[in-house]
Amino acid sequence: MMQANTSEFETPENRKSGFSGLAGLARKPRFIAGALGFAAVNAAAAVTVLLWTPEQDLSTGAVTPVTVSRLTPVHVPDRVIVESVVRRLPRAQTWTPPHQLPVQRVHASAPDLMRAAPSGLSVPGADALPQTGVPPVPQALASAPAIVSPDPHPEVLKSSLMPRVAALATVRPRIRPEFDLPESPEGVQLAVSLRPVARPEGLKLPDPRIADVPETAIPETTLASLPRSVERPVAGAVCNTRLTRAMPNRKGSAKGGKAVMSGLMRVSGTDRDRRVASEMMAGNMPSFLQDLVPVEVSGRARDGAGVKITFCVTPDYLAVGSDRDFVRVPMGLPAAMQLAGRFDMMLPTRRMVDQIYRASDKRVAPSPMTPGPQMSSTDYLMRHNTTVETQVRGASVAGQLIAGHKKDLVLSNRLNKNRGRVAIYGWHRTNGKAIQPLSTVHGATYADYSHGVRLISQTAYLNGRPVRLTDLMADPDYADLVSDEGPIRAAQLRVASAN
Repeated sequence: MMQANTSEFETPENRKSGFSGLAGLARKPRFIAGALGFAAVNAAAAVTVLLWTPEQDLSTGAVTPVTVSRLTPVHVPDRVIVESVVRRLPRAQTWTPPHQLPVQRVHASAPDLMRAAPSGLSVPGADALPQTGVPPVPQALASAPAIVSPDPHPEVLKSSLMPRVAALATVRPRIRPEFDLPESPEGVQLAVSLRPVARPEGLKLPDPRIADVPETAIPETTLASLPRSVERPVAGAVCNTRLTRAMPNRKGSAKGGKAVMSGLMRVSGTDRDRRVASEMMAGNMPSFLQDLVPVEVSGRARDGAGVKITFCVTPDYLAVGSDRDFVRVPMGLPAAMQLAGRFDMMLPTRRMVDQIYRASDKRVAPSPMTPGPQMSSTDYLMRHNTTVETQVRGASVAGQLIAGHKKDLVLSNRLNKNRGRVAIYGWHRTNGKAIQPLSTVHGATYADYSHGVRLISQTAYLNGRPVRLTDLMADPDYADLVSDEGPIRAAQLRVASAN
């Protein structure tokens, strides 16, 4: 029977019946009670191992004892709750009030102020208050461990935590002292105070004053105040045609002045200057402008020796056209300096303009027109040219020196400080005083109907000997004869030419 049963149990057909038999056994109460008991024993062993394992101090590496209390299990159906577990307590921490710390510590030096100085500072530190009779602690002792004082009394602890009146008094500002100030009849004196107060009614304040800056007054030169005589040489071929050989002759096919300017009615500024300058450099100018007129100035050099300087000027201002049909054309400083350099000439100075007016054959009274934006237009300058022709009545064609009807573009030392500007002076009245003082207000390219360009030859005569006029103007011995601003050197002439 046993062999038969064994053979039957091992057969594949009977294996399923064996597993089903084990499953049935596992459902029996005795089997379940045994499994639960085995699990409870394993859990108790694990808890015992965890509780009896010694803890290790990480800082020293030594094993420290552990306080263990007996667990009181509370039997609740299907669970167990542990009421409490006692662990190792941390290191005791004590606190010492400031007034009980030793006097040599930094934070104990000022008991009224609750402060703590950094441990790296020596005594007395930045936050410490100075004390007399206490020797300073060396730097090496600054890092020493703090001295732990015994536990303070509860009442003392409470009193140390309360703010003190003495500490608050050190923070508040002091009471303002009372000043006994006498009142004077002239005004009321004020005491210095940090708080703003109302201004008294009788307070008198001095008037603000600005430091006086010395300014160089512009001399108003008149003909009557000129110290040296100015005259026209009666005889002698001083200003001959050799001085104007750089001026080209006018071609017969050139347009008249009115025809040239009629084509420029809508053009102004630098564009008009460029077109008019090209006409003049091509020779389209009145021929009487080549008949230079001498102006002689007598005076004394710095050494007291008598000096005579003769310079040659154009009889009228630059114009475009023929002798019978010409228009005086104002120009900006760049175009005027370009023509002067091409014709081997230069612009006059302020003193030379006065000398030319005094030596002139025909003095024309100024004829101002209504000022406005139209002052720079071509129509305005043509209308003013017609007015001047009515006053002159052909004096220019006769070869006479005329002056007073235009303002002159002049050379000045001011151009060195006011770059990009033009210097203007002249337009003398019949009493000899100029309407326009020396001015550098306008830009270098500005020109209106009242401006004129009078050229002076670079060749002058010093006591009958030909010299360069630029050399005379730069020489301190002779510059005062032709300039009221002192020497005008070549640097100022280059500044004017650069504009």
